[in-house]
Amino acid sequence: MKKTSLLVLVCCFVGSIAFAQRDAATLYFKNGKQLTGLAKLVNENQVKFKKSKGDKAEKYHFENLEQVVINDREEPSTYIYLETRDGYFNVVRELEIGSVNLYVLEQTGYSSPMFVGGTNGQMNMMPGNYYDIKNLYVTKGVNGEVTHLGSNQLFSKNFKNAASDYFSDCPALVAKIQNKEYKKKHVKDIVNFYNLKCQQEKIVILNKDK
Repeated sequence: MKKTSLLVLVCCFVGSIAFAQRDAATLYFKNGKQLTGLAKLVNENQVKFKKSKGDKAEKYHFENLEQVVINDREEPSTYIYLETRDGYFNVVRELEIGSVNLYVLEQTGYSSPMFVGGTNGQMNMMPGNYYDIKNLYVTKGVNGEVTHLGSNQLFSKNFKNAASDYFSDCPALVAKIQNKEYKKKHVKDIVNFYNLKCQQEKIVILNKDK
């Protein structure tokens, strides 16, 4: 029997968190320097910056930046360089800051079309797709361990179990997560609840023990 070869041209995913245009921004460098002008995120770990529209743009790597604040949404967004895995850094956006910090890693782009060889010897083209992946990360304290809580992908970890385990020192919050009063879409509310109510309860208990 004649064997039919299958040819697959692997599609190339071009991830990007760059914006279509530059927005008003402030760059805060680790050496204390600040630059104010127009900026956008490029190449997943750099920011392209110019002081005004007529100036030549320069690129700065996030390794040298403390944070970048860009007016790219209704409220200014703060971006930092976070070690999301051992030795692997990503530019993330701050969502909530407190006893627990919440960050989101946003990866958007377009997967190029994929050509697949069929059994009849003809090449069939699979259309490209737009993707928008959001991964959620939390840390406790300034230098706390980074924990991945899940993402909007279909096969991400079970958010209810992950969040319940992470916030296990606050039974009231765990109860809300377990009874689905708080779901993944309420992650900002979850972190805010922990930072405000759970931490206040801990302070009250500590004061009683003194």
